[in-house]
Amino acid sequence: MDDVPGPSRASFLLGNALQISGRQSWEFHAAIARKYGSVIKLHWLFGTEALYVFDLLALSHIIKNQEKFDQPSWYVETHNMMLGPGLLSVTGDTHRKQRKMLTPVFSAKHLRTVVPIFYQVTDKLIQAISNRVPTHSESTDIDVLAWMSRAALELIGQGGIGYSFDPLIEDISDAYADAAKYFVVTATSPEMIPLRQMAPFLKHLGPSWLLRWVMEKSPVRLVRRMVQITDVLHERSLEIFRAKRAAIEAGDDSDSKDILSIMLRANMAASGEDQLPEDQLLGQMSTIIFAAMDTTSNAMARTLQLLAEHPQVQTKLRREIADAKVGSNHLDYDQLHALPYLDAVCRETLRLHPVAPMIFRQAFEDTVLPLSHPIRATDGTLLREIAVPRGTNILVSILACNRDKALWGADADEWKPERWLAPLPAEVESAAIPGVYSNMMTFSGGARGCIGFTFSQLEMKVVLSEMLANFTFELSERPAVWNLAGVSYPTASTESTKQELWLKYTVSGGAIMSVVSLSNGN
Repeated sequence: MDDVPGPSRASFLLGNALQISGRQSWEFHAAIARKYGSVIKLHWLFGTEALYVFDLLALSHIIKNQEKFDQPSWYVETHNMMLGPGLLSVTGDTHRKQRKMLTPVFSAKHLRTVVPIFYQVTDKLIQAISNRVPTHSESTDIDVLAWMSRAALELIGQGGIGYSFDPLIEDISDAYADAAKYFVVTATSPEMIPLRQMAPFLKHLGPSWLLRWVMEKSPVRLVRRMVQITDVLHERSLEIFRAKRAAIEAGDDSDSKDILSIMLRANMAASGEDQLPEDQLLGQMSTIIFAAMDTTSNAMARTLQLLAEHPQVQTKLRREIADAKVGSNHLDYDQLHALPYLDAVCRETLRLHPVAPMIFRQAFEDTVLPLSHPIRATDGTLLREIAVPRGTNILVSILACNRDKALWGADADEWKPERWLAPLPAEVESAAIPGVYSNMMTFSGGARGCIGFTFSQLEMKVVLSEMLANFTFELSERPAVWNLAGVSYPTASTESTKQELWLKYTVSGGAIMSVVSLSNGN
């Protein structure tokens, strides 16, 4: 790794860590990819080195070899502390067992059954937004991120754990919703990265109560805030989980189609060795909500912003949706997936703006990374493979892979939904990109690939189709700045920490009909 090129150290203690993870580090990511290529050496925390990778052969080797490359121990430990032993917080056989139990609930067969649940939530969303316009001919500003966050939490609440967090048509403050909204921003902030990487050592300080006391008294405000957030998430999750389990055991919840109910029934029916203990089931529940809320809501908000920036695309998409809805109020599962332009808009947004710009892996043994294209070493020689020592942190750049001009062409940095309506570049088709979704790395791949990406896609298509059928969006005078984080998010300025994204909107006749239908109880 000494011969792999990369930027110089920015800090003796922190290396390039803050440059790569800062809120406005987009240009740093782009610059090092342009200058150094698809494998880059970074100076990492406390004098260590890391690799920044988007070479496809190297990515395939990393993604598909979970025994050699898995989530770093610091990542697993901190997620275990914050969410419990769910999919993101376990490794090896435990991870495989959990994933096996969850896989059936994300099948197309099951997703067809949750579409009506999604529309129940979305109808209330449309009604609530419609009610806030002074007159139906006027435009007004709306914080679309706030509404997408509320909708995403309610969608995963009802579709994921069979619980309603938010009536939507009323403004009710909810501590759980607030905690869930700020979980990712707090946990993945640059200031937290050095502290999170110390987690494997902190657990050896003593019993858990002592570690908790140390964190509660921490001089770092974000650490204290993280304790508060995880307490709120855990207490409500435990309350919901125990009520749900009691209902199932009493036979009162035999028909529920939410993920938690199906998982609990499957766990009760499993043999002893395949059953998951309560802490893993509870951790699964918290993980599902965490993984589904900010990712989907921010992707939907970004899509609406892009449609406001490109009114011709918005008009074309609205026309496609309106034509499909002739004679029906809601589109079913098959109809939603038969809308090529809606699909193209979603794919292009997720390609250009992946909600998780990078993911972490760690080498768990000394190994060698093969490269699809040789890189020029610092001594001038060509490297066709790189020896990677055990313990090396690896940053998989989803952002750089999705925007690689060698694959996607000179317009790779442009938002062009039409690219999905024609054959993709031959380089993309032949590249064998190791992601689970549509020739890109947005949802990762392999055994750690996002298990719920089809659920997320369905949410996006239901919500966006109804929003565009009922409203027209334009850019607001209020600024919007997107911040790089574990899940990228918008604020009104580079200094602000409040998550928000404002657009102007007007109401169409379809929204009026939706409100009338809801008020009649239909």
